[in-house]
Amino acid sequence: MSALLECGTLKTWSVIVTILGDLAAAPDAHVPGPVLSALTDRMGLRAQAMRVALHRLRRDGWISSSRDGRASRYALTDHGLALTLSVSDQVYGAAPPVPRGWRIVLAPSGEAMSALDHPAAIVIAPRVALLPDPAGDDGSEAAPAPLLAWEVTPGVVPDWLTATLAPPDVIQAYARLTRALKLAAEAPLPTGAVDRTALRILALHQWRRLVLRHGPGHEALMGADWPGAKARSGIARVMERIPRPDPRSLAETL
Repeated sequence: MSALLECGTLKTWSVIVTILGDLAAAPDAHVPGPVLSALTDRMGLRAQAMRVALHRLRRDGWISSSRDGRASRYALTDHGLALTLSVSDQVYGAAPPVPRGWRIVLAPSGEAMSALDHPAAIVIAPRVALLPDPAGDDGSEAAPAPLLAWEVTPGVVPDWLTATLAPPDVIQAYARLTRALKLAAEAPLPTGAVDRTALRILALHQWRRLVLRHGPGHEALMGADWPGAKARSGIARVMERIPRPDPRSLAETL
């Protein structure tokens, strides 16, 4: 746990989204409040921070809550579930999603490129970007006017583009996470079900936090030899070693 905790500061609201997205991603699924509290407590998150985060997520339409006797239970809303499922392949896939093709896009000005607002855009110069072809999975346009686009087939990625796709801080973050995931995959597991689940969630959250900082196109261009690919293999090992539990069974252990 300690090595994973050192991989980045935990934001309580984001950890809750990771928990619900992992344990309650099926329709009508939910996580009992005591289980949510126990998992966040194992990660060192305070009860007051969790209350504030739950209020924020309800206000923003990410989660809903209901009563189960004297305890609360929490679930993703349709909106939260849709957003979670939209990145599921990027987070859980054994390999990153591969674009069907690419377009190189030219903008008349840096301002026009800044207004592109495409979730998968890879800006490689002030007026130049790479986009998946013909459109992203979200249905957004591949090259909205007034941008000019040509179909391209990327070749060997040169060092200058590698530095753009994965700057040193990103490389270092993935390398640190890879080392922590190796420990989680090889060290003796906690004996308690909640402790094991907390380890799974923490590993998943630190991976999710990094991999969703960029689109899947970055990974497709970087290939299999960069630290991000090694981290993807590492998280797959941890997920296999600690299978996803039923939240109701966790509640019975508390």
